[in-house]
Amino acid sequence: MPNYRNRQQGFSLIELVIVIVILGLLAATAIPRFLNVTDDAENASLDGVSGGLSTAVGFVRAQWEVDGRNNSTVILDGVEIALDTRFGYPTGLTNTSATSMSDTSCQQVFNSILQSAPRNVIYTEDARNQRYTVKVIKGVGIPLIDLNGNEVGVGDLCVYHQVASLKLEPSDGVADPVPDLDVGNGITYNPGTGTVVSFTN
Repeated sequence: MPNYRNRQQGFSLIELVIVIVILGLLAATAIPRFLNVTDDAENASLDGVSGGLSTAVGFVRAQWEVDGRNNSTVILDGVEIALDTRFGYPTGLTNTSATSMSDTSCQQVFNSILQSAPRNVIYTEDARNQRYTVKVIKGVGIPLIDLNGNEVGVGDLCVYHQVASLKLEPSDGVADPVPDLDVGNGITYNPGTGTVVSFTN
């Protein structure tokens, strides 16, 4: 009768080390690709919202032109949107001056002209579970020229920051540092020129 001893075989130490080294090399090459996929997805989302906002601003301006440039409001998808008659671009729901924008009027532009606007809050509020923060930066950019060729001073800029690109305080969910043009990723909208631009930092 043959003698069957415990004939259990496993991996040798050298084989285990080789497998661990191979897994480490795979992880070192795969992880950066997964991180880039996340960044690329966030950038694509930002560009999509930026394009949608730009198109919606163009629709408001076109409706204003069709209405004969006479009104300080237009109706877009059943919503009355205010605009500055010196320029013809949306400025909120009640504000009619591109040089007197506020955080709230910038938020109103975002929410009223975009169909299914991404969740957003003013930058001083809890941004957890939101997609964008909203902030106005007063008196930036080049001097504005109205439709009659008159210079009307420097306008205000609406800035919509992508929350995923901001650092939020764990205690209250407010962005810290305060979102600005050199912090995070986002979109700018100039209600004096109708220009919409996305930016990344």
